Amino acid sequence: MFSQKKPKSNEHPDDEWIQRKTLETNAALDLAKDIPQEYLYDPLNAEPKLDNLRSVLIQQSEKDDSEFISPVNESFDNVNVDSLSSSGKNSNNHRNDTVITDILNAAERDVNIHLSRIKAVLAQDPSLLDTYSLKNDTQLQERVMRLEMMQHKRNELQYKSMDILKSLTQNIDANEGTGLTQDDVQKTRLDAWEKALEWYIYSSPQNNGSVDQMAQAVGSPTGDSVGAGVGGAGGVSPSRSVASAKSKASVAGLPSTKPSLTLHQLMQHLSLTCITDDDQTLTSALEKASQMCATHLETASSLLSDATENTSINYEAFAIHLMAHSLAAQSTLKRSEIIQNQYLLHGREALKIGSALEMAEAKRRQSDNASLLIRRWWMMENLAEQESLSDEEIKVNEEIRGTIPSSSCRMDPLFTRPENSLEAARALKSLRMVVRAHNTSNTSNIGSDIGGNVDPEASKRFKLTDGLIQRTSACLEQRLLNTFSEVYSEGGTYDFSSVKAAQRPGRLDWITLREVSEALMNFDTGRSLHKKYIELVVSTKFPELFNDNSLFTPIKGEDGKEEGKENDDFDVDATRSKLSNLFHRVCEVCTDEFKLIAHAFSPTLPTHLQDTLTANNGKSNHSTSFTETFPLHVARALLQRLISDKRNGMQVQINELLESIDQKGDSDSGAKKLDTFVVIHEKAAGLFNLLKEAAREMWGSKTPHYGKSDGKQSGEILISNSSNTQAVASLTQFLTSQEKSLSSGQRRGYFNLELRLLHHDCCVNLDRNGGKLLNPIKARDDGQRIITGYGGLADYRAPIVSLDKKHIKESGFYELLKGPLKQSVSRQPLIHATDALARARLMFGTGAGGGDLVDSTARVVITIFTQMCNFYGQSYLYPILESLTDMINSHPPHSPPALPFDETARPHDLGVDGKFWVCIERIHSAAKSFERELWAENRTGSMRVWEILVHTRSQTSLTLAKDRRIRFFQELEERGEAVILRALDTLSAHIQWILVTGGESMSKTTTGNRLFAGSGGGPYDLRTGSILDSTNSPAVKALTFCLRSQFVHIQAALTPQSLSKFWTAISKRLFDILVTRLLQNYTVSTVGAVVLSRDVEALRSVSMLAGNDHSHWDTLRELLTLYMTPPDSLKAMLVGAEGDINSGKGLFGRIGKDQSIVFMSRRNDYRYKTNQVMKRSAWVIELLQDLNMNDQVDTRINISLYCAEHISEKS
Repeated sequence: MFSQKKPKSNEHPDDEWIQRKTLETNAALDLAKDIPQEYLYDPLNAEPKLDNLRSVLIQQSEKDDSEFISPVNESFDNVNVDSLSSSGKNSNNHRNDTVITDILNAAERDVNIHLSRIKAVLAQDPSLLDTYSLKNDTQLQERVMRLEMMQHKRNELQYKSMDILKSLTQNIDANEGTGLTQDDVQKTRLDAWEKALEWYIYSSPQNNGSVDQMAQAVGSPTGDSVGAGVGGAGGVSPSRSVASAKSKASVAGLPSTKPSLTLHQLMQHLSLTCITDDDQTLTSALEKASQMCATHLETASSLLSDATENTSINYEAFAIHLMAHSLAAQSTLKRSEIIQNQYLLHGREALKIGSALEMAEAKRRQSDNASLLIRRWWMMENLAEQESLSDEEIKVNEEIRGTIPSSSCRMDPLFTRPENSLEAARALKSLRMVVRAHNTSNTSNIGSDIGGNVDPEASKRFKLTDGLIQRTSACLEQRLLNTFSEVYSEGGTYDFSSVKAAQRPGRLDWITLREVSEALMNFDTGRSLHKKYIELVVSTKFPELFNDNSLFTPIKGEDGKEEGKENDDFDVDATRSKLSNLFHRVCEVCTDEFKLIAHAFSPTLPTHLQDTLTANNGKSNHSTSFTETFPLHVARALLQRLISDKRNGMQVQINELLESIDQKGDSDSGAKKLDTFVVIHEKAAGLFNLLKEAAREMWGSKTPHYGKSDGKQSGEILISNSSNTQAVASLTQFLTSQEKSLSSGQRRGYFNLELRLLHHDCCVNLDRNGGKLLNPIKARDDGQRIITGYGGLADYRAPIVSLDKKHIKESGFYELLKGPLKQSVSRQPLIHATDALARARLMFGTGAGGGDLVDSTARVVITIFTQMCNFYGQSYLYPILESLTDMINSHPPHSPPALPFDETARPHDLGVDGKFWVCIERIHSAAKSFERELWAENRTGSMRVWEILVHTRSQTSLTLAKDRRIRFFQELEERGEAVILRALDTLSAHIQWILVTGGESMSKTTTGNRLFAGSGGGPYDLRTGSILDSTNSPAVKALTFCLRSQFVHIQAALTPQSLSKFWTAISKRLFDILVTRLLQNYTVSTVGAVVLSRDVEALRSVSMLAGNDHSHWDTLRELLTLYMTPPDSLKAMLVGAEGDINSGKGLFGRIGKDQSIVFMSRRNDYRYKTNQVMKRSAWVIELLQDLNMNDQVDTRINISLYCAEHISEKS
């Protein structure tokens, strides 16, 4: 592999060469014996052989098996658990440390062997297998030294970076002052450039990253311990030397901002080292720079080679150490599994023994209890027998109550001393159970004919004993009840912070109450206890509620009359104050009593009181007398007595309050009752929310903890378990049912009253403002009664009380605007409706939080909205619109108008009064107000119909409301369109009256203006030579004056879209009236054509005030040129300058052949009269022949082809 060069064939080998070859062959044979084959073929990539690591793991496995197998297989009886656990505790930590240390040491040895094999193969020296060590590797030590030298050089360069750059850029000249020659200057500059080159290579910011990585690569292969030995005398590893060098450099005051130098700048400064332009000087400088670069390149290559070799060594060492740690972790895991198996085995055996001991202890307790019960039965039997023999009855009541001295008592101190009350109550309960069991047994024996041989004497003794037990139980129970009443009646502040706090003056002694209650639980499961407790609460806390007088009704005097009857006004504020005080009092008392119930009647005390009670009284903190559900029963009974008591409960008091208001039948009392409904619901909702919160705090809230626990500062401890959680949920559900019971009837009554008052207020608003109402009619059943829940929530359905249309027509526009269509009048029903929605939200909720009231809220809102749609439509706006239709006189006067009109006077209204358009604008504003104030879609925060229904998430109700809204506006729009069309027809009729009737009347008047005195062919058949001293005809001038005045009212009443459509319709109807009369009745002369053109321009100007479809006027203006053109030029106008009829040019192409000929036929020179016969003029005949067309005048003219709609579509 590493053999020397063979001699030539003609030479003879000498002895030295033979000896060297022999040594190499022997070394190779020795290596082949001691080293695995893969090292011989590729030593640098050979896998390490972990012989030491495997042997250590095998030894540890054998030790583990010898230590753990034998204890696991032994029986439980022969193993001392305490000794095993103690020995494990003492040796477990030391054992684990020893195992890990051995594994890591073995890994270190495997690393050293792996590297020694590689070195031996590379050097062909078998002795290195025994002598090689990382600490003695000279090559590694040389690499570390080179690293330290490079790092020191880098720090020095970095420290002097500013000076290096300064000297590089310094300008040094050869002159007499400095005494330097050119060679000296060049040498100085080259030295500065070499320093800059070194700084660029080793310390420049552009190269720091790569140099640092290379320095870290030349690290120790086996960690800090080995690296310390390699580092030389100082014992510092390469990585640590780098870090220490960096820290020293930072302490030495290196520049905080690192200067930079690019290769381009470096080469630029190299070219400046030559102070002359001599090529030889520049070549010499470049040669020296090349030598410098070659030297530094050789240094960098050496560092790279060192980094490559050490990276390979580090990788192998890291892989071996990683495998060692992995094996150590596996060994630890195996030992943990063995320990866990041992723990599970011994734990099961211990659990069996513990269960057996508990069972034996339970049997022992049963025996002791049975023995004690027998002794107490004998005691009671002995007392009963003595009482029977002495014929002197034992004064059980007096002895138990303590009126007889204890020395004179015949009964056992167990029953006479108060401190033994709990034990006495339990003993009597056990004795009563014995009696009950005996009686049950006798009853079953008699029914089955068994036990006929019963000792009469024994039966007599049993009866006497039973009687004494019953008397003793009754007296003891009464004494405990009296004690409970006395302690509770003393009152005091409820302080549950500690046990000692209950004994302080001014505090309620709830500890005594708990002890007495625990004893009373042994008598009929505490029934008399919670009855007594509830009676005490209502009598001491609510004396004003539980008496013979009602809280909200006047007190009757001695004569049976109510005091204060003379003041019939219902005071809502006083009622609100009374309700607030009552509900606040109930909430405050129930909150305190819930805490008392949780402490006095609960089987388990809070955590912060358990240890204190046990330490002070020596009693257990858990009571077996109380059941888990007993506090819940007490709390429910208390709430039911306060809320649902048939005589004095809050529900009865509230119903009496509402009934007292119902005694008056006017609307004011209804409004007061409505306010009372809302006040009651508002206060009751707040009360029940507070009661639910108090119920949750009864067990499941944070209870204050005073003192310290487990060495930590006192805080708040959460008391909650599954049984308490169920109790809280049950009590909360009970409160919810009570709230529904209290509010369901009120909601029904409120909603019916709300609908009545809403309808009443809306109708009264119309009646008081000039509206006359008809008799009510039943509302049309629109199929929503069942769906929206009318029958479920509201029995009332508002009838339709419509405005009298006859009265509206008789009153006229002025009274209509001053009355029903007044803006304040139209807004008032919406104000009532929004108030109703607000009250409905208070009564039924907004529906945003879900729950049972979501559907009810949706049904209520849609019912109110439907009623408002019926009123605002059928009762209010619909009759007004229908009346407006009849109030417009669509027939113009029979006599022609007196033209021209006086423009300084009020213009003619064309049959439509200006107040009509004001009414239309008011109706439109009312409809928009209805949409904006009541529906209010997409107005967040408005809480109107749309938003409330969206919050309820009831898609059915929202769909029904949308349908009802759409139907309301559709019907309103239909009636509005009918009114607008009636106005349009009226305007059209009056336009024809002025334009046609008035215009023709002026043309026939011989005493009128000579200018417009026609010759019988209409107002535009003027004589030739007439003087045109006026711009328009009187009819057109009067018409445009009236239309402009009417436009102002229409523009204020209609929306821009409606105005555009309406005025476009006016424009087209005006066009149709003019064109129809022109084509059927008029002839136009040349002079008349000028007047006609001016009239058309004036009418077009008026039509262009609104709308965008007026192309028909442009077509007419183009056709009017036929009347002003000489006959010889008509053909060019009709077919174009080319004279081709099919060219598509001229009027034929733009308007049509027939239409152009018909309009041309109205020229006054188109025909002439001879012998009472009208004949075509010669130029007409010639033109028609030239055009190869027939005269369309000979046939009947279809006037629909010349209407504005047809002409606009064609154009």
